[in-house]
Amino acid sequence: MKLFTIIIFVYSYWVMEGLNCTIPDSTMLFDNSSDSGKLFSDWAYPKSGDIPLLNRKVFKGQRVTIKEHPYTVSIRRMYAHYCTGAIISKNIVISVAHPLNNVTISELGIVAGETYADRGTIQHTVLLLIIHEDFDPYTLQADLALLTVYEEIEYRISVKPVSLIAPEFILNKTKAFVTGWGRCDITGKELCLPRTSMFNPNEKLDPMLRSVSFDLVVPNVYCEAYKKKDVHIKPGMMCLGQAREENLVAPCLAVPGAPLVVKSKLAGILSWGFGCGYYYDMPLVYTSIQYYQAWLVHNVPIIRKIKRNNFTRLFHSTRAHVLVEWLKKTRIMTPIIHQQKYKNLEATKLDRELTKLKGFVYDIRDYLNGGMFRAAKKAVYNNIKNKRAMITSKIYVEATTTVFPFIGNDTLAEIGFNISDIYSEDETDRKTVQNTSNNTKEKSV
Repeated sequence: MKLFTIIIFVYSYWVMEGLNCTIPDSTMLFDNSSDSGKLFSDWAYPKSGDIPLLNRKVFKGQRVTIKEHPYTVSIRRMYAHYCTGAIISKNIVISVAHPLNNVTISELGIVAGETYADRGTIQHTVLLLIIHEDFDPYTLQADLALLTVYEEIEYRISVKPVSLIAPEFILNKTKAFVTGWGRCDITGKELCLPRTSMFNPNEKLDPMLRSVSFDLVVPNVYCEAYKKKDVHIKPGMMCLGQAREENLVAPCLAVPGAPLVVKSKLAGILSWGFGCGYYYDMPLVYTSIQYYQAWLVHNVPIIRKIKRNNFTRLFHSTRAHVLVEWLKKTRIMTPIIHQQKYKNLEATKLDRELTKLKGFVYDIRDYLNGGMFRAAKKAVYNNIKNKRAMITSKIYVEATTTVFPFIGNDTLAEIGFNISDIYSEDETDRKTVQNTSNNTKEKSV
């Protein structure tokens, strides 16, 4: 029976080779550029109405060093590169929300100042993940997130923050740079030392930092192709870059979270789009910093004002959770974990500050013991917000109490007040008080 099976397999293989055919692989439906000898894949647009996620491909991306783009950071997950971000403060990194949504915060870390995504001597501990309150994982609207780290990011020649672009700045006819880490260049002509990770096991990741540049044209006529696929560019999204139809050899970099920088200012964060590496590449879609600047201007100062010692307990809890999980996975005999008797969550000074933030705020408490504290934390936060709202409304009512201006005698007479009666009543009251005082003095004598 085994011999018969082997004969059938060899015969099938010989027939397929004679017909110059290959057995189709599931991955080739999405990326057949390297296996079939084609530079671009002829895979068409996904189902109409679907949002195409970025494929992390890079085409003709220029190799750069971190000193050229010192604001770019590698967001790590389980110590492997996961997505790209940008430094906007000593303890705040900005990126897109969709790859970070529902990711346990203890798995995340930030590495700055490294050209290669597989290197780094210091990994900063992420304590807070703040996702925009209007974020929609299905339409990727408001695809914006902030990550707060405990250890301050030390600025140097290879580590610097990027300023936010001004709301009134006109992007049209300016040059933009997009930088990040993606797959090995699809041309196969660029040097690449491929890496892989458990989150993208079928992809060859290039640890070298890459960058592409292009001239911005707003509005972009090639973005109309998304509407034909029943995908609409919503407010807060920017469709920018070249289409493959416009320029067959246009460079592209489809990396989630890659910062779009114009004149050394952060203008957008790469979010989604159909490209790159296809014959039908479209311009990619970015989250607009100008549109969400009010949200950033509200949240960033609040985070920066929180003192580091207020984060200490949260930092110790996060690191302890990481250590326990590491011991569970690396020991043959599972270590005996101290069974802590959890008490009801109580609001801390840090919580009172965090409730001032706009958006969904996540920390290690949202993920402990399968998220058993998430509901309790949400209740505590709602209680703090309700109390603050009551106090604010009371102050507002007192501040908006109607105060009558100074009114002249003629106006008082018009509305029925006789000013002479008021004066006579005051004089009568004054005389009464004076007579009472005199009588008291006589009695005392």
